[in-house]
Amino acid sequence: MGKMLKLAACLLVVCILLSGCFDAREIDDEVYAISIGIDKGTKNTIRLTIQYATYAGGGQQSGSSGMENPNMQGDSIVQTIECPSVLEGIDMFGMAISRRISLMHAKMVVFSEEFAKEGVGIYLAPIERYRETRGSMAVVVTRGSAEEFIKEVKSNIGGTISKAVELMFLQAKYNNYFPYIQFNEFYKNIISSYQQPIAIYGDINDFKNKTDEKSQDVPMSIMKGYLPGEIPRRGVTKIEYAGVAVFNGDKMEGALDFYECTYYLILIGKFKTGAITFKDPNAPENVIVLDIRSEKKPKIKAYFQDGKPVIDINLKIESDIESIQSRINYEEEDLHRELTDYAKKILTDNMYKLIEKVQKELGSDIFGFGRYMAGNFKTIQEWEEYNWFSHFPEAQVNLELDLHIRRSGMMTGSSPIWTRDGREES
Repeated sequence: MGKMLKLAACLLVVCILLSGCFDAREIDDEVYAISIGIDKGTKNTIRLTIQYATYAGGGQQSGSSGMENPNMQGDSIVQTIECPSVLEGIDMFGMAISRRISLMHAKMVVFSEEFAKEGVGIYLAPIERYRETRGSMAVVVTRGSAEEFIKEVKSNIGGTISKAVELMFLQAKYNNYFPYIQFNEFYKNIISSYQQPIAIYGDINDFKNKTDEKSQDVPMSIMKGYLPGEIPRRGVTKIEYAGVAVFNGDKMEGALDFYECTYYLILIGKFKTGAITFKDPNAPENVIVLDIRSEKKPKIKAYFQDGKPVIDINLKIESDIESIQSRINYEEEDLHRELTDYAKKILTDNMYKLIEKVQKELGSDIFGFGRYMAGNFKTIQEWEEYNWFSHFPEAQVNLELDLHIRRSGMMTGSSPIWTRDGREES
């Protein structure tokens, strides 16, 4: 009995010691970064920008003073500092902010294009190593300043700004105009010999590309892709994401517009579903809209032929007719076959143009073809000595597309419009 009491007493003491929380922090002892921005510094190595959420009532108190703070964006605050490194910059903010900055809930890291073209690798490694880094945060390259870009990150619909940022990147699942690239994936491809990295491409739109002329006779612009900041629109939110920032190692090499991004996602098997608009083959003044979706993952085969790398890609795509402006009855069998062949040619030609651009202009294997080509080598050492990235531009890529137009929406046929003058001809 005495032994049992002694054992119980020892366990009680151990439990008391192990349950101590002398080094714990209360939730409101820290502020949680939402966005991290990195620009090229003027007086130091980098200019670090942090956007963090305020606590309840913070925004109302600052607004009640009658003075507008340009660094306060709704329920968040933007702070910038010049510093020698990212992690030291976060500590340096402690000289001006009453709470410690935590990166545990960061939603995105933003690099200016100027900074990205000089190389981001030496600044990413410490972030990757840091225990608080959120590996799922998005990686964005902005055409302008990262600081100015983050100042425009706002929640205009309602709710918290962190929720708004997170949901914005989920749009990549629905529109396919930009990819969702997470920090872990980006860093992994920087140090990979199989595939080179990409990032989300973003910018601020000043709304100057939207024309006001109502009677302007402008030819129809179909299949024209835009880069961020160039989309002809107006609205409340100035920032926009469109296209892909392409890297060679840790240096940005160039960019793809948002239509090229769509074809890129199809080729790598990450395309979900989306609308494609193209001119009507029998009535070029009108358009046809197809809703396309990937039926299966692409089948990719890589091999050598006469010493030259060859990549064969087999794609299966299904689609539905969403709109026929000309009202030509493409639901009829012969016209349906004609439309299928026409759409197949457009998609195939545009994907070949994308592959040629990536190979000849950018020279970066962002498709991950190296993962398939590596199977032709016996050892990793042989693969690394071959240096696939130097041979990627000369690779022959063969594309085979199997397209099926399955449905015609809620209509079984297209009918002409009748007026007082009679039947309108298509």
